Amino acid sequence: MIVWLLAVCSLACVPQATKEDTADTDPAEDTDVDLDAEELAADDARVRALTDVLQGDTPCAEPQLVRVLETVDGDTFHALPEGADRYFSVRVIGIDTPEVEHDDPAECYGNEAWAWAEARLAGRLVWLTFDGECLDDFDRTLAYVIRSNDEDGFFNRALARNGYATPFPFPLTDTYEDEIAADARAARDEGAGLWSACER
Repeated sequence: MIVWLLAVCSLACVPQATKEDTADTDPAEDTDVDLDAEELAADDARVRALTDVLQGDTPCAEPQLVRVLETVDGDTFHALPEGADRYFSVRVIGIDTPEVEHDDPAECYGNEAWAWAEARLAGRLVWLTFDGECLDDFDRTLAYVIRSNDEDGFFNRALARNGYATPFPFPLTDTYEDEIAADARAARDEGAGLWSACER
């Protein structure tokens, strides 16, 4: 699968900084999640078959199927649409995860949030769905990330529910603000993840 990603990305991908701050590394080369080919094919088929995926009340774009090339941190990743030769950055909306190490030390639970995201996303197909705003101030695509039509498959909510993120609604992208806030409260009440590991 890594060979496939390298072949696609070599056509037009512009190198970007990774979690190790290696600005000349292609995201495809840094995808270190080794997926069994049969498992990946079955997972791809399941994700492709999803219908009526959750989206915002006033979506700025139609749902889009993409493959995650690399997770930059817990709430940001590089995505390649099927059939495309150029990737783009995605910012998971509604939540905020602690920062990983760049020029400064990692924030408490930043590396754990990044590892959790990578284990669930890197190399896999996901649906991106949208709300009232499609881009943030850094030209990252603002999206809900959907892997199945249940609560666990709504990645934005799963991050909050498992204690890896705090609520952070962007302007015009607050359709699921109440649900994400409830997920974070439940995680806090249970002392999950950052709620017990970090001083808050």
